[in-house]
Amino acid sequence: MAHMELPPHVELPVDLPLSEPSTTLFRNRSFVLLWVAQVLSQLASNMILAGLMATVVEATGSNTANAVLILTFLVPAVAFSAIAGVLVERSDARLIMLAANLLRAGGIVLFFIVGTNVPLILGINLFVATVTAFFVPAELTALPRLVDRRQLMAANSTFVLTINATFAIGFGFFGPLLLTTAGVGAVYVVVAVMFGLAALAIVPLPAVPPEAHADIGVKETGQALTAVFEQLNEGLAYVRGHRHIAWSLAYLGIAASLIAVMGAIGPGFATDILRLRPQDFFFVMGPAGMGAVMGILFLNAYGKNIPRRLLIDGGLIAMGVTLFGLALVKPITAFLSPALKPIENNLPQALSPIISLLAAVVVIAIAAGVEYAFVAIPAQTALQEDLPVEVRGRIFGILNTLLSVASFLPVLVGPVAADLLNIAFPGAGIPAVMAILGGIVLWLGVASWRRNRAAGLHAPADPTATAA
Repeated sequence: MAHMELPPHVELPVDLPLSEPSTTLFRNRSFVLLWVAQVLSQLASNMILAGLMATVVEATGSNTANAVLILTFLVPAVAFSAIAGVLVERSDARLIMLAANLLRAGGIVLFFIVGTNVPLILGINLFVATVTAFFVPAELTALPRLVDRRQLMAANSTFVLTINATFAIGFGFFGPLLLTTAGVGAVYVVVAVMFGLAALAIVPLPAVPPEAHADIGVKETGQALTAVFEQLNEGLAYVRGHRHIAWSLAYLGIAASLIAVMGAIGPGFATDILRLRPQDFFFVMGPAGMGAVMGILFLNAYGKNIPRRLLIDGGLIAMGVTLFGLALVKPITAFLSPALKPIENNLPQALSPIISLLAAVVVIAIAAGVEYAFVAIPAQTALQEDLPVEVRGRIFGILNTLLSVASFLPVLVGPVAADLLNIAFPGAGIPAVMAILGGIVLWLGVASWRRNRAAGLHAPADPTATAA
């Protein structure tokens, strides 16, 4: 959601090489400073998302308002990418990164002033997200200028890993944990300090002057926007002509949309289902983040021996069942509560909570995180491997943009549907939305399983075979 999208010109590696250049990469002081700035700013961006979500839901009680908040994170990355690219090409990227971090730190301070005024929160966040849209291309423009060409693949690999890790850690763990233990004010303070430290990390970097010195005018901006639409059409045409690319993109889209929807209704789930505070959605997202890490570790250890489509299909089917589990966890635990009460009473006090509603949600959330990893990681790996080297960076960047745009609709529809259902059936909105999502994902998983099994894609890969 608040994670960074890669621009079309950035070349992504097929794998994560551990060659000699990667072992010496962190001896490059400029790269280390740029990477530190990336870690701090990415963690801060994802932590503030957690804090603002809880604030908006607590102030409005509306899942729809939370969805609008998430869109203020997503829209600028797409809407201003072309203009940002034009500016970066004609300015010092170091100064843009420095100004962006200082402006974002200042924007976070404004949240203290506006309190729980939701329209002002949305406006400020739109400003912060727009500034981020300019920081990202500046950072990625500086990267090839600050590292040796032989180290560029390892540097890009490190940045891609950092993007995914900081999203899971910042949004799924640190942000909700700090919110739960110290309150939203502490989140604002920590995030503002992190952006300030990211700015300090930029200061010692050498200048990254523009390679083009032409003034920015209406013509250049229009050309950039035209180029974006042309590249989008090219990306769509490429996807239509390569079905295996389309399927991998579809899998990534499903996983990304589910995470976005879960984030949008997470605070509402904490209040409506768990009877906790909105900021206590940590008990859903935190375990989910842990599950994703567990899934990644499993894939790193054993994933090479399992066909990718088998992992994806199994993950989709399990994810559908898990969503049903989250939808039904409250009535099931309430139904079983009389039978479990004697067992709970006979357990030591420290162990009795393990059969509670909250414990069941934590276990289900961990499973959801594992399943997300089983779908997203193999799908992204397949995309990186299947795209030809000569178009990989450009097309993959376009596909990322399409993926972001595709996630807008479910982010809005899910929370709005939950609020509308709550009007007619109080308390039933979020469980109903989760059950509907579970049914859709389960149906997609079963259909994909049948198709891929019939195509022989569940069998161990034959290195001499062509992609299906």
